[in-house]
Amino acid sequence: MSRMHHTQDNFRTAVSGPKQSSQLAYILAYRAPDYIRSESLVRALGNCAGIELLVARNRSTGIKRYLETWRALLQLRKTHTPDIYVLGFRGHEMFWPVRWLTRGKPLVFDALMSPSAALREENIAGLFGKLLAPLLGHFERGILQRADLVLTDTQKHVEFYVAHFGLSQDKVLAIPVGAMEASAPTDSSAASAAANAPFKVLFYGSMLPLHGVDVIVAAAAQLTDLPIRFDFIGGSARQAQRLQHLCAAHGVTQYSHRRWVPLDGLVGSEIPCADLCLGGPFGGTPQARRVITSKTSQGLALGKATVIGAIDEDCGFIDKDNCLLVPQADASSLAAVLRWAVAHREALPAIGQRGKALYRERLSVQTITQQLCPALQRVLAVQKTGP
Repeated sequence: MSRMHHTQDNFRTAVSGPKQSSQLAYILAYRAPDYIRSESLVRALGNCAGIELLVARNRSTGIKRYLETWRALLQLRKTHTPDIYVLGFRGHEMFWPVRWLTRGKPLVFDALMSPSAALREENIAGLFGKLLAPLLGHFERGILQRADLVLTDTQKHVEFYVAHFGLSQDKVLAIPVGAMEASAPTDSSAASAAANAPFKVLFYGSMLPLHGVDVIVAAAAQLTDLPIRFDFIGGSARQAQRLQHLCAAHGVTQYSHRRWVPLDGLVGSEIPCADLCLGGPFGGTPQARRVITSKTSQGLALGKATVIGAIDEDCGFIDKDNCLLVPQADASSLAAVLRWAVAHREALPAIGQRGKALYRERLSVQTITQQLCPALQRVLAVQKTGP
């Protein structure tokens, strides 16, 4: 759903002649090649002092992405000798070929979220998924143990990986997902120019169980007396059909749905023109209680007041100060905070600006750079000197 125009070559080098710094190759073969996690990591890696960034990534979204990335990686290795590699999210199916090719060099793996846990805890593939989860978990364990450093997004996820896969605490690093950061100041009050216009609430994303679309629709059903409109973007055809059925069953009519909007459209138009963003997660699932969603980071980064589902970690979110904070899996609480937002529309821009300050402090690309770059240098030091 979140796609954007690519401006990077498959691989690049910043200098010519003898190596002046450590070379790092970032490898990606994800179905959404411009997923915000990947974009943020590439920008942060490009900011690391003493590291020259090389990139081998796919541009296609279909199955040929694997061949595309593999070809780019082999071509990169003809002209460069990377000292360290980073395999981007979600690279589980690429891990063992990449591990074989890069043997003798450190390999950092961006696990982010666990696919076996998604099958086991989130019920995303029904009974078949639950039966497959143990086998996938065994495969995942081997990958995580063979990586030199594992990346995820929150300390709750660090604890999860340590407890469920037997990893040492110092092998797992939590770095924020990041966001597309506006190069110019954004006017977070743009959507509020017409005070009598319908109040626009934006949700975008993949509509997985952790996002709690059913909770959003149940909350919307309690707000039919208000001039409020819900804009949904994203999801598969099956998820779009489920959304329609949910809205019909709850009598919700003031909504729209689009399958896809490019990321630059979301950042440049959809988010700025909404009155409020639904960052979530709202699903109340185990995975939902461990993540800060990319839509949360993106809303905060653009200074838009954002509704966030509380997770089991202190992230600096303060209700009605830098966000609107609600318990998960609670449609009545979500409805109440949306009703408050409609009644206090004039307070939302200031909440958005305080949320933007929190993003800069805790969730930004700069924060990723400050946390990730020293960790990579430590991995390189271990490679050179031994543990």
